[in-house]
Amino acid sequence: MSTFRYEKPPTEEALTACLAEADGAARLLAGGTDLLGQLRARALEPPLVVDLKGVPELHRLQARPEGLSVGAAVILNRLLEEHALTERYRALRQAVSELASYTIRNRATLVGNVANASPCADSVPPLCVMEARVEILGPAGRRELPVQKFIRGNREVALQRGEFVARVIIPEPTAGTWSGYLKRKRVRGHDLALCSVALLREPERRRLRLSVGSCTPVPTLISLDDLFSRPDPEEAATRAQAAIHPIDDVRASVEYRRDMVAVMTRRLLAEMTAS
Repeated sequence: MSTFRYEKPPTEEALTACLAEADGAARLLAGGTDLLGQLRARALEPPLVVDLKGVPELHRLQARPEGLSVGAAVILNRLLEEHALTERYRALRQAVSELASYTIRNRATLVGNVANASPCADSVPPLCVMEARVEILGPAGRRELPVQKFIRGNREVALQRGEFVARVIIPEPTAGTWSGYLKRKRVRGHDLALCSVALLREPERRRLRLSVGSCTPVPTLISLDDLFSRPDPEEAATRAQAAIHPIDDVRASVEYRRDMVAVMTRRLLAEMTAS
């Protein structure tokens, strides 16, 4: 592992100041499930690692007027354990339960899964259909961005120098909202998504939205609002396939990913209709 300086600021202000002083050379440590592996392999050799777990506010998981607030240090298993707060966010809970293993979820964070910006991040499709936002802190203050716009490419996000994601905010589902998530992987248990699909139906605003993961460098969000009153699984599957641009790799072919996206879209529509 490479040599680096380690800092653990006690407040958001101190964390922001530490990152600003580093001028883009620092790496943030939350769960460390991705960062530590890169440090050991010397894929990254930052001069400074800043641990955000020293900031109490970033450990908060709470209901706010604007929705569920998930701090940057909140581990994934808390989202599964805090039923009173998260049971209404069905697709997100399903995605988190599919994410890695129990042991890894005791370290990994939701904010880390988003900010890492991997195309196969399990939490991103549900967050997109739920219109989740990231709250960003930096030298210029606070700002928010939708998750879909925050992720700009493979491992590329809309952060300026000195900024970090403090929390993810997920709007409270309105009455009657249904959501679901399906993931295709090579093996049972812990594995990355070959492709994944999230679906949300919101009667109050007559919204029907689909999001596909692991098939494009950025999140793919598809509006099916015109199908709200007459859900058509075949039409939805066709639109989902037209919106994605999967690749061939060692895990799956383009054709397999496209076919499985169609299959999972049909299954989610059928599950929604039956609920």
